Amino acid sequence: MSILTRYLSFHILKNILSVLMLLTVVFSIFSVLAELEIVKGTNGIKLIPIFWLLELLLLCYTLIPFAVLIGSVLGLSSFISTNQLLVMHISGFNAKYRMNSIIFVGIGIFAISFVLGEFVVPVAKKFKAEIQLSIGETRDFTLTDKGFWARSENIFFKVETLQSNHTVIGVELYEFNDQMELLSMLTADSGTHNGLAWVFEGVNVLTFKPKYSKNKYESSFEKQLTIGPDIMEMVVHEQKDQSIFVLLSYLNLAKSTGQTSDDLYFAIFKKLGYWIDIFVLLALSHFAVRTGFGRFSSSKNIITAVCVGFGYFMIEKILNQAGLAFSLPPVLVAFMPSILLILMIYIFKNRPA
Repeated sequence: MSILTRYLSFHILKNILSVLMLLTVVFSIFSVLAELEIVKGTNGIKLIPIFWLLELLLLCYTLIPFAVLIGSVLGLSSFISTNQLLVMHISGFNAKYRMNSIIFVGIGIFAISFVLGEFVVPVAKKFKAEIQLSIGETRDFTLTDKGFWARSENIFFKVETLQSNHTVIGVELYEFNDQMELLSMLTADSGTHNGLAWVFEGVNVLTFKPKYSKNKYESSFEKQLTIGPDIMEMVVHEQKDQSIFVLLSYLNLAKSTGQTSDDLYFAIFKKLGYWIDIFVLLALSHFAVRTGFGRFSSSKNIITAVCVGFGYFMIEKILNQAGLAFSLPPVLVAFMPSILLILMIYIFKNRPA
């Protein structure tokens, strides 16, 4: 790597990290202020600093694409305003060196986002949820009034609430034959997985075929099922907050149990699209900044970058909802923001000087 490439890369990287830090702190303050409205008691107040730290980590990951665009534009604008980029061009700094700078900075930001997204965010998200329960009202983790459902072949497993330590509350288990005729129905107050089988408490079993019977079990009732706690966690947890390794393991697990869904594929593609967008936004910043030195305007470049950044997040949200409403292919919804950003690069590249 040439000295000029290294100099430009470190300058852009420094600006990106500075913008990321500033945006994260500002947005986290608003999040903490909103959370203070539901704090109860002194114990809740003591947990606020920990909540703020977790919020900083989560927002840092979320705001990386926006900070990449704004920080890169700021760095390039300062180079142009001080005529450093002009001197670099005279010294032979061409498009090849710019591409090397994009790759170098992109790898650095990718490394930061990978560590945050794969190792920090899943843990922080879990602790944040626990703290929110501690500082506010008691909340029910049940997703809907219908509970959580999982299926394995002809067995349907429903729970109202999934707790820690592989414990479920409010169990209903339906077993069908190949003709989808109901064979039996099991209800239980709670259940725990011991590593080999489910152990249910407060069990009632209705058997319809081959002979009708009704049984109530006062003691523990053990039943082996292919639906284990891992599958239930896959159904309950927000997949977008999981690491790519967990998502891929969920996918393998889902394929073997018939639990695959567009949501799971979308979460995986979304992870890949997030990393691709880092490099695309870096490239976009180089074309968004006008290098015509006679009519350079730093404020216009920054305003353009802010508008593109907010547009990126808005389009992403709209596409997510459109994908759900119109059942669009997950790969299309996940990578459409990247495609639109590449289109913007083409527009900026070919605009009049």
